[in-house]
Amino acid sequence: MKYSFFVILFLSSLFTKAQFVLEKQEIQDSAFTIPMFTVSYAYQFTASDMASRFGANSNVGGSFAIKTKSNWYYGFNGSFIFGGKVVEPNLLSAIQTSDGTVIDNEGILTDVYLGERGSSFFLIGGRLINKFAPNKNSGILVYAGFGMLQHKISIKFQGNVPSLTDEHKKGYDRFSVGYAANGFVGYLFLSKNRLLNFFGGFDYTVGWTKNWRKYNYDTQQLDEGTHTNVLYGVRIGWIIRLNKRQQQDFYFN
Repeated sequence: MKYSFFVILFLSSLFTKAQFVLEKQEIQDSAFTIPMFTVSYAYQFTASDMASRFGANSNVGGSFAIKTKSNWYYGFNGSFIFGGKVVEPNLLSAIQTSDGTVIDNEGILTDVYLGERGSSFFLIGGRLINKFAPNKNSGILVYAGFGMLQHKISIKFQGNVPSLTDEHKKGYDRFSVGYAANGFVGYLFLSKNRLLNFFGGFDYTVGWTKNWRKYNYDTQQLDEGTHTNVLYGVRIGWIIRLNKRQQQDFYFN
């Protein structure tokens, strides 16, 4: 009887510990609401009308989003676009010398550097699909957004060039603004220990913009109508989670 008592006590202890482990795992691996900030980078290629003006560019973005307990995903994101390849033909040919320089107000030949600058902003909404994931807060992320896109040709040089004052630049910079749509398909990972949180996938933007300058000095023509702008590439990012650590309370009968 004495040994039977210890055997029963030992088995009861094992059962209690097993129940504790199972309950703990179940609580740890549950879906819950997670607010988050993200910082990301994308290398983008251009298409449609955008490709006739700019080459590939870099895109640095940030967002605030919320993944709900039911794995809906919504928020807003913004990004800064910059690139060094402008393919607009003969943009400054009327004021450049044969070697591509311009003359400043002191008669000195000055190089001109052209680049791309722009930004975008979107309200986004989508869904986290809990597949191919080690926990219930990770998986395939799909979202779409609607917002605005703006871009222009950046014109930089040393010195003072009378034909390229801030006001004259407006006749060359093609400053364009319009509405746009954004889509993303990729993978989002949120670790249980909160230390490793990231996402990555395919990012696509299409915008419909108009030139706010109306008149281009180089072509000596009105620039009217809507231009289609397509940007696409791979985006990767780091996630800063804002949710509090989940409390784990256990009860035993």
